[in-house]
Amino acid sequence: MSSFLQFWDRVELWLVTLPFPLQVVIMLAMGVPVFLAVAVVVEKVADSLVHRFRMLVDSRPAETGKEVR
Repeated sequence: MSSFLQFWDRVELWLVTLPFPLQVVIMLAMGVPVFLAVAVVVEKVADSLVHRFRMLVDSRPAETGKEVR
């Protein structure tokens, strides 16, 4: 764990010393794929939940087949 933290400190220091426009480009290059992946997962979960809730309120045929008055 200590070696990973030292590596991360070096990467962070390297990124902070870069000019701001280059920092933005690097963060977007790393961030956009992560944002897209999160958006896809959220959309699939939302679609699944909406489908389940629609099944709950879906109209069903009468069990006896007789008209109710």
